[in-house]
Amino acid sequence: MEHEKKEKDKKKEEYEEGLKKTLTPSLFGVLAGVISSLMVNNPTSEDSLLILILIIMVQKFVYPFLHTNLTGAKDWIYISLMTIFCWAITYTLLLN
Repeated sequence: MEHEKKEKDKKKEEYEEGLKKTLTPSLFGVLAGVISSLMVNNPTSEDSLLILILIIMVQKFVYPFLHTNLTGAKDWIYISLMTIFCWAITYTLLLN
């Protein structure tokens, strides 16, 4: 009985951590897209990419507050790509 409870708690923690690792970069990507569309007048300038890079770097300091364990390059690649995809979708939609 005790072993089943520990296993269930472990699965719940892994699920919550996966949610944090998915929702946080998605929200930051949308935020970067909105900021890029509001601040950048010329879509061909590289300023929107600088905003995106800064938002990705800010996430390094946000995850410790969320008590999320990020180990290795695999997690950071996933987080960066999720942020880039959400930024690109939001920025493209707001340009139209």
